[in-house]
Amino acid sequence: MEFSGYLEPEEVRKIIQAVSDVSRHAERDTLLFETMWQSGARVSEVIILKPERIGMSSLVLTNLKQRKRVKVKDSEGHTRYEKVSDPNATKEVEVTEDLCNRLKAFCEEQEIYDGQYVFYGNVTRSKPVIRWYVWDIMQKASEHAKIYCFGKKNPKTGGRYKGAYPHLFRHSTAMYLLDETNNIMIAKQQLGHSNVASTQAYAFAKKTSVKKAIKNIEW
Repeated sequence: MEFSGYLEPEEVRKIIQAVSDVSRHAERDTLLFETMWQSGARVSEVIILKPERIGMSSLVLTNLKQRKRVKVKDSEGHTRYEKVSDPNATKEVEVTEDLCNRLKAFCEEQEIYDGQYVFYGNVTRSKPVIRWYVWDIMQKASEHAKIYCFGKKNPKTGGRYKGAYPHLFRHSTAMYLLDETNNIMIAKQQLGHSNVASTQAYAFAKKTSVKKAIKNIEW
């Protein structure tokens, strides 16, 4: 995995604040972006969050990349092991108590019940918002907040995004956790990586961190 960039926390906050100016569903989409930022989860994992998985200060999310080993037989009858996606895999991620309370209040307000989706689409609560919608709103919010220059390719249109894109929030959460805790295992657990090697892709020194560290050294 090649790491290509990240947002500073203040840039993420500006994008989240800009949602109310670009979305017709400002409360829902603001909560969605805040959940993505705090959890460090993939957009596909966040949009399928259900009310019963909201705790006091944590969320239980489906871990879409978790794989398990299963026995399979080839055409000659030989047994071998293969890694396949585990549809029942979950991960518990820590978020603030305030976010959990706001998510619960939103569900109560919108009459979203267990088994339905917190971030439901416009037609029915039994279907979540689609990923492309999240991409679109994030681009609009980042442009409104004047946070751009990443140039990520839009897989739907083939064009280039001028602003931030959902997975960039995950990269940024990883960098923020490493910067604040200096503990790669905390970042690994929050991101739901099965192998620490995936987390190590983020473990390089930020220029600002280097400057700060050098200034604090007593020569």
